[in-house]
Amino acid sequence: MWNGSRVVVGVVLAALAMSLGWGIRGDYGHEAGAMIPGALLGLSICLASGREDWWRRASIMGMCGAIGWAFGGQMSYGRIIGYTAASPLPDVFYGYGCLFVIGGLWAGIGAAILAMSVTQPASYLERFARPLVALWLLWFVMSLSGLTPWLSDKWSLNDTDWVGALSALAVAGAWAMLFRSDRRACALIAVLAGGWWAGYLILTGLLGLHMTPPRSDNWAGCVGLFAALLAYLHKRQDRTAVMLGAYGFLIGGLGFVLGDFPNMLGRAQWGPIGRYEILHGLDYWKWMEQSFGLIMGLGVGVVFLGRIRARLAPADEVAAKSWLRTVALVFLLVVMLWANLFKNVRNWTAHNQVPPDVLGIASTRWLLVIGVLLSAVVLVAILRQQRGRLALSPSGDFGRGQLLFLMVTWVPVLGAFTQALPGMSSRGVFLVHASFWLTAGISSLIVVGLGPEARSEFAKPIATSDVSWRPGRAFWICLFLIPIALYAVARLTVASHTEPLPGSQVRFARTLSSN
Repeated sequence: MWNGSRVVVGVVLAALAMSLGWGIRGDYGHEAGAMIPGALLGLSICLASGREDWWRRASIMGMCGAIGWAFGGQMSYGRIIGYTAASPLPDVFYGYGCLFVIGGLWAGIGAAILAMSVTQPASYLERFARPLVALWLLWFVMSLSGLTPWLSDKWSLNDTDWVGALSALAVAGAWAMLFRSDRRACALIAVLAGGWWAGYLILTGLLGLHMTPPRSDNWAGCVGLFAALLAYLHKRQDRTAVMLGAYGFLIGGLGFVLGDFPNMLGRAQWGPIGRYEILHGLDYWKWMEQSFGLIMGLGVGVVFLGRIRARLAPADEVAAKSWLRTVALVFLLVVMLWANLFKNVRNWTAHNQVPPDVLGIASTRWLLVIGVLLSAVVLVAILRQQRGRLALSPSGDFGRGQLLFLMVTWVPVLGAFTQALPGMSSRGVFLVHASFWLTAGISSLIVVGLGPEARSEFAKPIATSDVSWRPGRAFWICLFLIPIALYAVARLTVASHTEPLPGSQVRFARTLSSN
């Protein structure tokens, strides 16, 4: 029987799964790497929800989580971490403030898009199948042909991903003219791309704001994108998704700040970290990344499973076969994995860990053939499963969601392990990857231990347009207190060391001292 303890288990699963995904994201980086924790979070929430209508959308929730968190992958935060490692308080406070903004944008966009996977009717979501495929194919061709890097090099625009935003806007417009039935989906794509351009042009182009000069100003585009997304959701009266976006912003911002603070203590070898040699050289950067994911997964999981799950009215379903589910499976099991694991081959060849050629054929070609063959197996399996002809696929939606979670978990874990294996002699690297395996094992144990017991009755289901879906008083109090909390964390960080820490960066102090 379904009971409240499943919520607690689900929140723990969401926290662990996203912590694992974020740690792996650090090995691959950027938008592609950020897809992994987003997908794991979406699948975790789905499986722990006890809702059959969510189980039917398992692959869609995984894809929406991946896409939602991928947006944040364009923002750089390495230099910001350097600001928090400085000695002057203004630099450290500024660094934590920027971390809050970046973490907030990352999780705010991600949570809002993930929310749409359960708030929007299937007839609406289904319209995204074709334009998303068209956009991915265009990006693939542009990247493979070298057009994207050529354009980015020729017109840098503050090292931003303007090519992706402009091409998305073009695809949305062209596809809307060709296929009237997909215009609502194209409208959202255009709103997001247009919002990105508005944010960049106003904040960086007009006002001249640069968060981490000379690094990328993608943050400005993400500000505009997030604002445009919330405005779009408000106009559609999807107040649930707006609320999730607001909570995601607060949770993500706190997650980045609280995750970085122990990293600074580790760099400073503060207190017991300095006294005990066993705590030296443990790669505190990686633990910082995993802490980001842990706190974000925990917070977003609490809101979805604690506040949304039992109250949200089921979204409209359609009886027609869902092509979006097929697209989602291909995205999660082929596109997302290719976008990350190809970097293994690049690193192996760069470090001479594979021979240049075998039997007169380049090693990279051998590995390419292997990758294509494995992808073909997955594609054939997906098509046969969608036709009900794949015997090894579980018969129920919940079982298929479990299988998908295990695949999205273990393939990246194994990929990250094979990439890091030559350097496993380092204590820090070994411990990090041991933690990956332990976290993946615990998460998998939770998932296979969950049963398909569903909560089919809701006392008073609330429509997503209801005005009761709004952040509570606690949210606004926390948001109001954020500057005070950031100042306190900055003061504690400065007090932990007397000299700038390794990797520190200066934002203001040099200018102040010269005047």
